Amino acid sequence: MEFLNWLQNTDQGILLFVLSFANAIILPVGPEVVLVPAIVVNHSKFIPYASYCVLGSVLGLMVTFSVAYNYSQVFVEKYISAEKIEKGVAVFSRYGPWALVIAAMFPVFPFRILVIISGCLKQRPLTVLSLLTIGKTLRFFGYGFLIAKLGESVIKYIM
Repeated sequence: MEFLNWLQNTDQGILLFVLSFANAIILPVGPEVVLVPAIVVNHSKFIPYASYCVLGSVLGLMVTFSVAYNYSQVFVEKYISAEKIEKGVAVFSRYGPWALVIAAMFPVFPFRILVIISGCLKQRPLTVLSLLTIGKTLRFFGYGFLIAKLGESVIKYIM
């Protein structure tokens, strides 16, 4: 009960931003662990909370992209397995940079790998930024809208 009171009585924006940013770089837990319950207890905050998630996630992913763009050879050799690189290149070859939108919306594939590969392939930063923003906006605002409009019953379908 204390957790619900805390969610209702405090602004979760900064926490959502930090979780999203950290998740985009290295943290394996996404901001949904806080976003979903925060919106369930306070439907009216779904727009600012989703905005914090989008902003933190896109900024964190652009940090990852920048590192890969500038230090691609060292970064890839040291931190990414050949199997993951092959899968990422195959997805990128098939869908081009639009793969970033799809992966940003549905994080089934290791999403950071596609961002790293886009940096290694020297994709245009503005294109990557735009596509990441589209994907993350659709994802987080989609969650927020569904929970705000349909309530707790939708949680079992999106988590």
